[in-house]
Amino acid sequence: MKEPTYVKPGIPVYSHRDGKGANRVRFLAWKDSLDFIRRLWIHPGLGACLNRNWNEPCPVCEEAKRQLDQGTGYRKLVREGLLLGKTPRILAQIIDRNDEETGVQIWDVAGSEIEIAIMNLSVHKEYGLIIPWTDPNYGYDLIYDYDSRSDDPKPRNLRRSWQSKLNKGLYDGVMDFDEEIINRLTHAELATICVARRPLK
Repeated sequence: MKEPTYVKPGIPVYSHRDGKGANRVRFLAWKDSLDFIRRLWIHPGLGACLNRNWNEPCPVCEEAKRQLDQGTGYRKLVREGLLLGKTPRILAQIIDRNDEETGVQIWDVAGSEIEIAIMNLSVHKEYGLIIPWTDPNYGYDLIYDYDSRSDDPKPRNLRRSWQSKLNKGLYDGVMDFDEEIINRLTHAELATICVARRPLK
């Protein structure tokens, strides 16, 4: 699997397994946080958007605006990665319950639909209680199907496992989202990559 440009080199990224119920992962809370899911807006093939994620000037967005002003079509710019699409990436730290020895990995999927499905699973329908996904003693795993050969490969048929324990020692590998995981390029670095991919006019 090609490593995403927005995750720092060397950080293990989970590879979805093909098959029904072939994937079973335990979410871990981010370091110094109760959250276990984070959104990241990206320019595909280029990197994380500085403007949408950190409210900083982004050279890719600047080029997209310039081309829009010159009459370039919106859809063309989205296809080329200059304009952001409507869907962010959803990132989480997970333990692969089928291969716990690998340790903490990054779970990376395309956006809003998956996030909504997980949020719906996060509330017990009968009792209205919040599901403790990340608890080492009483947590739940996310189980889902995957087919890399489909026209739109993504996690499908998401469901919860029964409660189960997880070795607390595995939580020692939890990382900080901004400091340790995200490959946050500078304005100059992102502009250089953008120029290499398609010269700025």
